[in-house]
Amino acid sequence: MPSDLSQSINPLRLAKARERIVGEIQLNSLARLKGILLDDKGELKYSLTFDFDEAGICTVECNIETQLILECQRCFKPLEVDIRKNSLLGVVDEGDEFDALAKEYEPLQLDGDGVTTVEELIEEELLLSIPLSALHPVDNCDGINDLDRINAEAKRQPFSGLAALIKNKD
Repeated sequence: MPSDLSQSINPLRLAKARERIVGEIQLNSLARLKGILLDDKGELKYSLTFDFDEAGICTVECNIETQLILECQRCFKPLEVDIRKNSLLGVVDEGDEFDALAKEYEPLQLDGDGVTTVEELIEEELLLSIPLSALHPVDNCDGINDLDRINAEAKRQPFSGLAALIKNKD
């Protein structure tokens, strides 16, 4: 079990030993999240369970849990988003194996040496679980009033200004 999250792990070896890795990662250590989060304080809890299925496919059961502070896309204020993701990854070496992978697995492609790091694996799963458009519930979002105002203005006749121009020509 690696103590350094950037240390390489070999999922095939870990699956042979039926290993389980449990730990926590500080959100501010995940470089690809910078620019997405409004506040990178906090931690992510994870567990990775390595095994083989009946068909001999190396599997990684990945569970992550954290709370992220994102920007609401409607009112641009902070929004707390709870992330709880459980995924079952199937380890593949080449593109041909993607098609053969059972539908219940998400593909996990390793580098040429058959290794990855805990940090890369967890960060990738977290990025996949972030909502595309983070929004407060309609009842609690200040942006709804602005949206209603914009929509009301848009209902005006767009060519009403042309009528005034035609009258001035006559």
